[in-house]
Order: sequence, then structure tokens, then C-alpha cells
Amino acid sequence: MKKLLLIPLALAVLLTGCAGRGDKEPEESAAAGHQVAPLTLTEEESALLNLVGGTEAEYGLYGCTLGEHMTGCTIEVLSWADGGWQTLAEGGLSSSTSGELRLGIVLSGSKITVNFQDGGSKYSYAPQVEGMDRSLETGRSWVWMDAPQELAAGERVPLYLEVYDSGSGIRSASLPDTFTDAGQLNSYDRAYAVALTAEG
Repeated sequence: MKKLLLIPLALAVLLTGCAGRGDKEPEESAAAGHQVAPLTLTEEESALLNLVGGTEAEYGLYGCTLGEHMTGCTIEVLSWADGGWQTLAEGGLSSSTSGELRLGIVLSGSKITVNFQDGGSKYSYAPQVEGMDRSLETGRSWVWMDAPQELAAGERVPLYLEVYDSGSGIRSASLPDTFTDAGQLNSYDRAYAVALTAEG
């Protein structure tokens, strides 16, 4: 239990450390516009997360640049139901003067913890997600956003997607395509996601 509580703490420390560094390629490319991109950890940062969460820990780290026309963003934990994405939990904030935002998403048991930092302010929420079972060796597929994505006001950008199917095989999910493919999402038993929406 202590280990699970330490994972969000370690992510908060890493998010703070990443905020002031200018050697990240995604941050440099994001300066050209509104964008969210994966953050690459140094060996030391990866070792810290492995020490706290273990090598089996599942997490995603992202940097987001909001330009002057963006007023903020919302980060949602979603569940696919009745042919559409339903919000299970959400957090939001107004853009800071710099427009820089750091996000950390941690999967632990049936909980998704979302940590986000805007300048010196840090926020976190961790909803329990009914139906999520990360212990399954078959019938589960997941994917993290692994390339920079442009942001447009009012459009959800998926950062994480997890799907389940109790059939004989599972059709792999991909981002961002599967996130907007209602036909494929309806073919799964259930699906969950974390998405960011810029506001402008």
C-alpha cells in the first residue's frame, strides 16, 4: 500500500524536475504551437520510478504547451458506454503565464491517478475505475500516446487507452485512431481512456 502511495509522489517530483529543463525534444517542438507530447525520462528519473513503483509500474508523462489563445485545459478519465465516451472524473486548470503544463498518469490496480502541474501549482485526482483489471494476461490491450499531438480548442486528445474483450482474441487498440472509432470501440466488452481537452 505504501508503494502505491509513493508512485504519485515520485511522479510529482519528476514533474517538478522536468518543468525547468530545456533539453527535451517534445518541449522544443511544442514551442511552435499548441501541443502535447511525451516526456522522455533520463536514466536517473527512470530508475527513481522503478525504485518506487517497481519495473511493472505503468505510467505516462507528458508535457503540454498552450499558446496565447488557449485559456486552459481539462484532463478526463473516460469510460466507453452506450456508444460514446462518458466522463468518470476530471480536473482542469487555467493556463499559466508560460502556458506550460506537465502531466503524470499512473495505473495502479483499478485506479487511475492523474497528476498535473501548472507552474508552481500541483493537482491530483485518482478515481476507482470499475471493470479495470490490469492482472489479466489475455483479453486486455492498452496503448499510450507516443508521439506529439497538436491541440485544437474543444477537441479531446487521448493520452491513454485501455480495452477489454472476453472473446477468443482482442483487436489491438491504437492512438489516436481507435479513440474516435465508435465501431471498433463498440466491438470491445469495455474501454477506458485518459484524454486532454484544450480550451480557447
